[in-house]
Amino acid sequence: MARGRHRSAAVLRQQASLSSAARPRRRWLPPPWLAATIVIVVVLASFGVGYALRAGDCSGDPVVLSVVTSPDQQNVVRGLASSWEREKHSFDGHCGAIAVRGEESATVGQSLSPTQNGAATSQRVDVWMPDSSTWVTATAARSGMAKLFAYDRPSIATSPIVMAAPRPMADALGWPNRPISWMQLALQRIGGRTWKDYGHPEWGALRLGIGDPRQSMAALGTLLSVVDADTDTQVDENELHNALLLARADTLQKATSAAFVQTLRTSADPDGMLAASGPFPATEQQVAAYDVDNPAVPLTAIHPTEGTIFADYPYVTLAASWVDPVRQEIAGSFLELLQGRTGREAYGKAGFRDPERTTRYVQGFEPVQGMGSPAGDARPLPNDEAIVKTVVFWTALQRKANVLATVDTSGSMADPAPDRSGPRIKVVQEACIRAITLFSPESGVGLWKFSTDLKGKQDYQQLVPMGPVGGTLPGSTTPRRVALETAIRRDLKPHGWTALYNTIDAAYRQVQANYQPGRLNLLVLLTDGKNETPGGLTRPQLVARLRAAMKPDRPVQVIAIGFGAGADLRELREITSAVGGKAYSADSGSDIDQIFLSTLTGR
Repeated sequence: MARGRHRSAAVLRQQASLSSAARPRRRWLPPPWLAATIVIVVVLASFGVGYALRAGDCSGDPVVLSVVTSPDQQNVVRGLASSWEREKHSFDGHCGAIAVRGEESATVGQSLSPTQNGAATSQRVDVWMPDSSTWVTATAARSGMAKLFAYDRPSIATSPIVMAAPRPMADALGWPNRPISWMQLALQRIGGRTWKDYGHPEWGALRLGIGDPRQSMAALGTLLSVVDADTDTQVDENELHNALLLARADTLQKATSAAFVQTLRTSADPDGMLAASGPFPATEQQVAAYDVDNPAVPLTAIHPTEGTIFADYPYVTLAASWVDPVRQEIAGSFLELLQGRTGREAYGKAGFRDPERTTRYVQGFEPVQGMGSPAGDARPLPNDEAIVKTVVFWTALQRKANVLATVDTSGSMADPAPDRSGPRIKVVQEACIRAITLFSPESGVGLWKFSTDLKGKQDYQQLVPMGPVGGTLPGSTTPRRVALETAIRRDLKPHGWTALYNTIDAAYRQVQANYQPGRLNLLVLLTDGKNETPGGLTRPQLVARLRAAMKPDRPVQVIAIGFGAGADLRELREITSAVGGKAYSADSGSDIDQIFLSTLTGR
């Protein structure tokens, strides 16, 4: 149907939804001619004529609306835009045209600014169609950006975020008869489980892909569903530990779901593909789009026990100076098509659910693929503060570290822990083993112990040399992670006196000698006492040596943990502050856990 020059009802609704801050303060009354036009449009609409008046053929240069969509809906929107253009909509005598391009939603959100007026169509954003309102909220939170999002942003489609797994793997895991969770698989991955435990040794290690929650809504939705374990839309410190476990289980290292899917598409060897892949987050639609081509190894959409967050695909007409009234009218007209039956069916044919999360328009869903679960399975997103907190924490966890852990094994470590939870050394051993999970496979970790007369007159001893925690020991096939856990349990035995000063001096220089550019280079020292080494360095001598050795362009941070009342926290602070480090007091294994977390995440 050709369109007249009058605004569509959808655009009028958009303009009416402007926030109070964006409206003029004085009351505005429509002139009689506009009121009459609105009445006519409504009357015509009631007879099925449409939301705009007919007009003659359009001519001249078209007015182009620039629409940027998430890649997964690009083809659907482009097809609908072509259908819309064939109807020859006229706006002030000019044809309306719609240019559609696909771009990752996070990238668009980061690049948007209020000063894009005059940009070419290939760079301009008039209407933004991301895969989730989360990106809109994050973009609007940036300085000066909220005014761009003053209009309503209705959902065009939805798709649940699922655990996508090659069907043979889903079968091996027992889906759908056995419930499956991300946390279950993460803990199994960290614990060294392999596909042999599920009857498929040929697939090797159990691998997971999580993706980058800063770039992928599927990754973000998965992370948030795991972290907000109690679904109260808030995230506390204990729940953040779930993010840590998920991060350490992430072994496939792709940024987006599309990247995971593309790897599967380009694999010519099904057996090799299974050995190199594993479950990863995706939308239900992405699974449907992959399986529609009947690949040799199809995907299954597993609905994890953590619950399902939905991508909601909003339609966002920017309240920007470059989106003039004519383009607003085009945007409103195109929105009508998207929200009508034609749009719903086009999205359904591509594997999307409707805005109400039902599959009424969807074609090709099969129960064996795990698709089409009830809309009631949806769980809410955490609040904005919790989302920011979680993403910041995840980002910090991606930092690669280079750490030497140095543990006091003097005789007093056999005494009860301050919280009476067991011998001090036992509490420290368990905390150290938990701390190993904090570090990515690429992070370097080494282990020393210290007390008097460990190696002749030397007061410290290397148990595991510094190196990638995901690698093996030099000249050995022993995984460093296994070697660390073995040494912690076997070699940290209470003996002798506290040899604090000499150890800090030597350990600091050891980290310097193994310095890794671009990483958090760190010496972590845990002690329950004061220096008791006669004839060694004095405190002033140690502080002077540390300051002299410090290199601003190769910083090594020193973190000292005083375990119990016997540690002199003031002394530890004086020593660590000499090189910009910190000292903390701990009375329990939980305290030690929090210190490790805070250190690694820079909090």
